[in-house]
Amino acid sequence: MTRTSGKRVTHVILDVDGTLLDTETCYEKANQEMLAKFGRKFTSEMKANMMGRNGVEAVAWLIKEVGISDKISVEDFVAQKDAMLAEMFPKCNAFPGAERLVRHFAKHHIPMAICSGSCYRKFEQKAIRHRHWMDLIPIKVLCADEKEIKRGKPYPDGFLMTMRKFCNAPADPSHVLVIEDSPNGVQATIAAGMQCVAVPDPALRSQVQLLNVSKVLTSLEEFKPEEFGLPPFD
Repeated sequence: MTRTSGKRVTHVILDVDGTLLDTETCYEKANQEMLAKFGRKFTSEMKANMMGRNGVEAVAWLIKEVGISDKISVEDFVAQKDAMLAEMFPKCNAFPGAERLVRHFAKHHIPMAICSGSCYRKFEQKAIRHRHWMDLIPIKVLCADEKEIKRGKPYPDGFLMTMRKFCNAPADPSHVLVIEDSPNGVQATIAAGMQCVAVPDPALRSQVQLLNVSKVLTSLEEFKPEEFGLPPFD
């Protein structure tokens, strides 16, 4: 079932981690290895809470949650974790359907943007093998580096800023479609008043389905643009 606002989509905003690129497995592995040093386990509930947030904010929450904030600082945890991620990110794969989707929107001149909780440095590491199609997305808002964005997902600030960066930005955010994977990202989309297609991790599907999301998919390959007033795939 597809629940839309009844308004035709004119602009599209795409998340990166867990949506276009399979990087959440990298984050999960790095967090598991870091917590193992302190005899702690990284759970699916922790993963859900951290997804979509910027790195420093997520780590600050994590070390407090597992009770190791007296054993390691946020800065040291981030530095060690980032060293692991720098080796993993360049090897990450795109999800099935991601390149096709971006090329389709570009072909039909649908305004596109990226909105991610990541920073530019990490984005470059992730995108290195995928520039031939990710460069078709002209606007990239990496919230961790945007000083104007004071609150990350689940707050709508990043999506609203991204919408304002479009040429001929829509007056009504309900004309914007966001494609997301995380519960935090979906909540941010809803708070922004935008339409949302969610492609969650299977472990988080039931959590996402409780939210007022337009459509929940198991893969980007299932996405049907015509359901949102966009040109269908060839």
